[in-house]
Amino acid sequence: MTAKANDIKWPEIFSLGALNVSVVISWIAYHEYQPILLENFSFDHLSDFLIVSKAIILVMIPALAGLLADYLLGKNGKFFTLFTVGIGATAMIFMIVASVIGAGPVGALKPFLPYMIILWLISMNLFISPAYSMIEAFAPAQKLPIVMGFLFLVTELVYALEPLVVGLVQFFGDTLTFIVGGILISASGYFFHKISSDEVISRKKELLEAKTKPQSFISYVAILVVGLALGIGKAFLVEYIPASFETTFPDIGNAGSYISFGLLGFSAILAFAISKKVAIWNTQKVLSASLIIMGVGVLVLLLSSSLSVSIAGGIITAIGFSTLNISGLPFAINQLSVKHITYGVGIYIGASEICSGFFEYYFR
Repeated sequence: MTAKANDIKWPEIFSLGALNVSVVISWIAYHEYQPILLENFSFDHLSDFLIVSKAIILVMIPALAGLLADYLLGKNGKFFTLFTVGIGATAMIFMIVASVIGAGPVGALKPFLPYMIILWLISMNLFISPAYSMIEAFAPAQKLPIVMGFLFLVTELVYALEPLVVGLVQFFGDTLTFIVGGILISASGYFFHKISSDEVISRKKELLEAKTKPQSFISYVAILVVGLALGIGKAFLVEYIPASFETTFPDIGNAGSYISFGLLGFSAILAFAISKKVAIWNTQKVLSASLIIMGVGVLVLLLSSSLSVSIAGGIITAIGFSTLNISGLPFAINQLSVKHITYGVGIYIGASEICSGFFEYYFR
């Protein structure tokens, strides 16, 4: 039975949620240890280069991976090839980096560290768009906002708990953290593949056999715009608020970071709470309302010189970001034919990283 039935394939969704958690923990570990490793191995001069490289990779690789995944699906019916390569490469690079760290700054493997970081960034983004494009096989179209509500809750709550995760990776230490990261990614990727492969392959074959309308350029533009808007909300909540609050309101110290974490947690819980309601509303109206709400919040953040007003702007932004998260990807999937779905999802994911990359470089 496929997702044409009026139900959600929760085992598959739970396994995708577990994969998301592994990815988020890996990113937190990367952000925690990257500057430390660059300093310890005397690669400080590469800091800006890696920030720019990361931004380019996060924008470009999901779309390119999606394009290749769709090609492989159309050519030989293989959908999990790129996903498997990405998971395997990421886990392997984690282990290699752990070996480099274990050997120390005077080890023969030291020159390979920057290359391993770049390859890790690429491999981490090879399996993102294939994984997310699979959700259309796990639920009927009208229930995709419920799926996104759950995935958003799981993902953003881990981000919101970043201080605790950072404390955990500091407890493990650098070498053990990268070993554990490799194990988490490989284990969660394996179970996701094992649980979802039959459902995905069955669904993809069924859709490929059905007649689909030609993919329009306007659909790609719409997906790009929605992804870009989502990224603006994320960038303001994650990058702008901590940096801006520290500069504008120096008396509160680093409280801006905790406000940011709190807003992410609030956004995630709200998304999960209203996802069933959003599922029965008109997706385009929800998107329009989300963009307006988020736009108002962003303007308040940019123009405010009062702490309380700025926090209110953050709350408004978080509300718009919340509803946009649970309606954006379902909207993107509904705009795409099955032959181009992974590519379109990759465009959506890549566009959502543009503003974050710019802010990360600007506020470094």
